[in-house]
Amino acid sequence: MLVKPEPWSQPRRGDRPLRGMRGFTLVELMVTVAVMAVLATLAAPSFREFIATQRLRNTSFDLMTALTLARSEAITRNANVDLVRTQSTWDGGWTVSAGGGATVLLNQQSYSGLSITDSASLSKITYGKDGRATTASTNFTIAPATAMAGVTSRCVALGLSGVPSTRVGAC
Repeated sequence: MLVKPEPWSQPRRGDRPLRGMRGFTLVELMVTVAVMAVLATLAAPSFREFIATQRLRNTSFDLMTALTLARSEAITRNANVDLVRTQSTWDGGWTVSAGGGATVLLNQQSYSGLSITDSASLSKITYGKDGRATTASTNFTIAPATAMAGVTSRCVALGLSGVPSTRVGAC
């Protein structure tokens, strides 16, 4: 039995072959690459500012977490808990320890490209068993090591109650 093909599957007179219609030309590809390069150049500065702002924000939250952990552990253990900077400045990292440094609860590594300073020039913050800071109240300023346009510093404030707070801007 002979099967007759359907009329729509037969090539018709005047149809162009498909082999010349696949892919991109070199000119189209180069124009697309040029447009992408221009867009990337325009977006790069704002993306750099975004990353710097997020690093400041995360660092301030890390410091607040360490302060809150020290306060909570002092109340839970009914003993003094210390937050001690590990280098000459706070951006060098810190540890939260109990029992005079015998038990390390948190060890924060250093931050590169950031400056963390406190207004009282403390090297250690001690929480008593009631959860209050036994050292002077202080404000931590977290800023980029080199000033950047569009990036605002953050402030972590610590009063004698021991509860830290954060805000955008200088202390």
